Parts: sequence; structure tokens; C-alpha cells
Amino acid sequence: MEKAKEAEEMLNRSAEELVTVLHGVHCDNSKLQYYAERPNGRRVSIMPLTPFVYEFFLFNSLYQVDWMASNEETRLVFHPENDCGDSKKQKSFISYIKSHAIKKPADLYRAFEPLLHIEKAEGEWTCVTPDSRISKSHGDKFFRDILQLQLLLEQCKKPSEFPTNKKTFRILKECTYFIYLVRNNIFHGSKTLGEVYERNQKRRIEVYDLFLKGLTSLFFLASGKDAAACDFVPCPIFSSSLPTKNSGEVLDQSLILSAIAKRVMKVGDSRLIAQFTKIIPPPEIDVSPSKKASLFYPSAGTDFLTPILLGLPYCTQFYFYERDHSKRPPQIANILRHIEGVRILTTPPLWKLNGDRQCLDFEFNGISRRLHWVHADNTAIFNEDVELKFYFHRGDSWGEGGSGQEWDSKLLPELIKLIPSNSSCIYLTDGIPGGFETQYSTETFDLNVPFIERGRAYYCGRLSPVTNAQPSAPAGRSASAPLATRP
Repeated sequence: MEKAKEAEEMLNRSAEELVTVLHGVHCDNSKLQYYAERPNGRRVSIMPLTPFVYEFFLFNSLYQVDWMASNEETRLVFHPENDCGDSKKQKSFISYIKSHAIKKPADLYRAFEPLLHIEKAEGEWTCVTPDSRISKSHGDKFFRDILQLQLLLEQCKKPSEFPTNKKTFRILKECTYFIYLVRNNIFHGSKTLGEVYERNQKRRIEVYDLFLKGLTSLFFLASGKDAAACDFVPCPIFSSSLPTKNSGEVLDQSLILSAIAKRVMKVGDSRLIAQFTKIIPPPEIDVSPSKKASLFYPSAGTDFLTPILLGLPYCTQFYFYERDHSKRPPQIANILRHIEGVRILTTPPLWKLNGDRQCLDFEFNGISRRLHWVHADNTAIFNEDVELKFYFHRGDSWGEGGSGQEWDSKLLPELIKLIPSNSSCIYLTDGIPGGFETQYSTETFDLNVPFIERGRAYYCGRLSPVTNAQPSAPAGRSASAPLATRP
């Protein structure tokens, strides 16, 4: 009796252990940046093809298992090889995750939410190159389905209300089959390495990768895991968020992962940028900021890239205050160099020491810009000759390591004096510490990244030098409801 019980526990554990092992691989695959090293030692990015291929290896392992039977029999049950092809196995896999999604639609929304933060799946870049396995009509159909999925995500007011009807799962099933055909092309050599890194092909593979990670993420959420790749996989940043002379992708997944690794960007910021620029769209490329147009970020640390990307359409001067003096400036220059429209003025890029600050000069869209990393108290900004056009603030605190300064409440009346008369200042803040006083804002919106920074509320809008009568937002306030609606 005891041996039978021990054997049963081993079978139960084998299914759980398989899920746990594959879940670890799945999460790592969404966080890692992949390189190939040439004989001369130079590294080249092999993104996004490599994570896509690895995710398909993982997906292949998952759909070999009959998960419904495994749960019923409380042991690991594989599909029979002789009378069950890949197509049938994949249908069974989708049926399994469908049964969970019907009970918990919010997980279905969560799994595919990254598709909401990329460009709409339409335009010339979506046209696939026909070959022996994939026709042009196959590709057109796939991207029409992805566009439909994006629209469903966009129209959904609450994740718990995401539709779990036949249309949704038809899209998932048919897109999965197309991804399978793409996988076969890569594995059977129908695509050369040169072809898969062509600009438009690379964009298409990024979409394939995000969709596939959505499928596998939904499985792991259905299996009771608290996190999945959908929560932190980076989404490419496009010219709709940062207008450049050439429309298209501004920052790819590889650069975003590099910025996160160098601690100049936070996980989830690519989605934060996409959400922010949907609420406050950037101006057209022909609108030039003045020489004094400035961004201010108190207690910034090395959190540089996201405020730079958001501030470039409005500012030429970027003031990052950090009292602690680091011997080594942030590793931002080589990331900036790869952004569409950016030109670094020196080779190698040099930070120049100037009194209490280090400065880095560059151009964006042909206009000179300067980063100021200032090692002084945040309040020293009041002594600068600036025209405040963007205020960015997050991650500060009362405790050790924080400034304890209430920039979003007590110091806000002084800060708005830096805004030119008859003008306004765009802001993005978490209101910590001290809460956010919205009476200085002409418009205020809640903004959050729900599945990444749970519990953190961001506020965005425009500050005015004239006081407006709006209620204040206390620190720690839920980000579920807007403070004000857009006109």
C-alpha cells in the first residue's frame, strides 16, 4: 500500500516538475539577450529569431502532453505518437488552455496583452515572402487575425471581460498553425540567416514570438504559476511613440534588454511608453523644442532611457539629479547611438565633467541635445536657467536611499514656476512620497502597467503655471479609475 502511494506521488510530481522546469526556461527566454560571437571576438545580436526558436522548442514539449488526461489521471500522459500528429496535439493543447480561459478571461487578456503595445499589424511590413510552405495569402490571413486580436484587446474595458467566444479561439488556433509553418521554414532551411534579419522580416518574427509567448504564458497561468513571459517580455518601441524621419521601429527587443541589463531602463517600460504616448501623443517631427526646453527628474539614479525617449519630442536639455556620485557614468551612450534619429557627436562618446555634473552631448532629428547628470540636492534645479517642458519622477521614498522630498505636493508650487508663461509642462509621476496635488494640472490621467508593477499607480498629464481646482491624489492610491477624462 505504501509503495503504491509512493509511486502515485512520483507520477504526480513528474507532471508538476515538468511544468516547473519548462516554466523556468520560459521566463528566462523572455529576459535573456542572445548573441553570436564572430571569430574576431565581435558579438552580434541574434534577436528575435533565437528566443522565438527556443520558445517553439518549449511549446513543442508542452503540446506532446495530453494535459486534460494528465489532470484526470493525476500523472503525466503523453499523446500517442502513431495516431496523433502535431496538428491534433496542438488542437488538444488549445482546448486545454481554452477551458481555463473560459473560467478566467483575465488570464487570456494578460497572456496576449503585449500585442496591445506594438504597432498595428497592418502595412507593407506584414507582407510575407512566399515559399514552398507559406503563401502570401497565408501571411495576410495571419496578420489580419493578429490585428483582430489587437482590436479585441484594445476594446476590452476590463481584463475579466475579455471575450472567450469561438472567434477568439479560432484566431488562436489558426495563428498557431501559421506559426508552425514558419517554424518548419526555419528548421528546414527555407529561410537563410540573412533573410530572417531583414528589417521587415525581423518585425514579423517579433510578432510571431510575442504571439507564441502568449500561448505558452496562458498555459503556465492555467497551471497556477504567478508570473509568465507575458508579464515582462519587452515590446519593441515604434515611431508612433518617438517620431523620427523614418517611420518604423525605433528600439528593438535587443536594445531594450540591453538597457534593462545596464540599469538605465526598468522592466515594463516599453509598455509604459506605449501607453503614455497613446494618452499624450508626441508632436510632429517638424516641431522643434527651444534651447532651454528641459526635462527634470529628481533622485533619478541611472534611470535614464525612458525619460529621454519620452522627453525627446519636447526637450533639448535633460536634467537627472542624483546626489550620490558614481565614479562611472550610466552606460547610456551606446544605446542612444542605435536609436533611429540619434547622432553621438564624439567617438568614443565622452561624458564631460563640468563642476557638480557630467554632461553628454548628442543630436536627435538634427537638433543638439544635452544630458546633465547633476550630483547635487534636487532643489538645485531652481537655480538653473530652464524652461520646464517635461517633469518625470518615480521610485523615490521617505526611507533610506530616498530624498524624502515631496516633489508632487509641497514642492510642486515652486516647480511650476519653471514653466514658461502661456505654456505647459507634461508630466509622468508615481506621486511618491507625499501624494500628487492635481490642482496644478490642466489634465490628469491614471496610467499603470498592471501585470508588471502591481500596485504602482502613475499619473500623467500637463502641469500649468496657473492653479486649477482638482482633488489631490494620495500616495498609494489605486490606479483603476481616472482622475479626469480626456476632452
